[in-house]
Amino acid sequence: MSAVCRGFALAQARIQARYAALAAETDWRRLSGVRALGAWLEDARVGPLRDWVKGFSAASTAHDIEAGVRGLLGEEIDAVRGFVPPPWQGAVAWTGWAALLPLFEQQRAGHALPHWAVLLPAVAALLDDDGAWQTRPLNVAGIAPLLDAQSPDPVAEVWLAGWRERWPDAPAAVRADLEGLVALFGKHLDAFRRASPPAAWTLRQQLRERLRFRFHGLGLSPAAPFVYLALVALDLERLRRALLDRALFAATPADAAGLGTVEAA
Repeated sequence: MSAVCRGFALAQARIQARYAALAAETDWRRLSGVRALGAWLEDARVGPLRDWVKGFSAASTAHDIEAGVRGLLGEEIDAVRGFVPPPWQGAVAWTGWAALLPLFEQQRAGHALPHWAVLLPAVAALLDDDGAWQTRPLNVAGIAPLLDAQSPDPVAEVWLAGWRERWPDAPAAVRADLEGLVALFGKHLDAFRRASPPAAWTLRQQLRERLRFRFHGLGLSPAAPFVYLALVALDLERLRRALLDRALFAATPADAAGLGTVEAA
């Protein structure tokens, strides 16, 4: 076992405990038939989703939900960042911007910031009193290139390059684990972009299952925390869908079966 992997022993024990606490498919299906937002939240508070739903109520708006779910992901990333050895903390922290890549794409195109974005502390800290991006905080955070409308590179490619730059020196096997994760998501996104809407949920299920198997197979590899965070992100996307469907729309038969997703803004 390499010294790099040995340094992840305590981190992996903590992450394994959090992984074990994630909601199972049976938990999601138990809630799927509950139509009203308030009733759904009440039922969710007595299961493994209780810590994730405690900040929401029957009066939560779409903006509250959008900001709240992303805030939950940020809290989980902060927790994992505190578990891993210091050389890897920058790479873990960088994953916090991945959930905002569609927002950065909209900003590059000149769209106004949605209200939910201003509710996020991580975003609000980068804005001035008029709601405009501040150059210095953007540079300090390292995300100015993500907002550069003159860049020829897609936002996702800029983010990925920044993530790779934050990997510390590591054995080839560790880097192969990380690149394997990149390839897995690349393959998923390619299929997702070509898929019909009814196929979207199946693709997400398949991705989660592949991530789950990968997580169990990685052991003490530094790639394991990133796989865990990807699993959390998928589950939070599912939570977002469940909350938004009930806050904005009448429940549909597909929702009752636990199918489909609302695309991230």
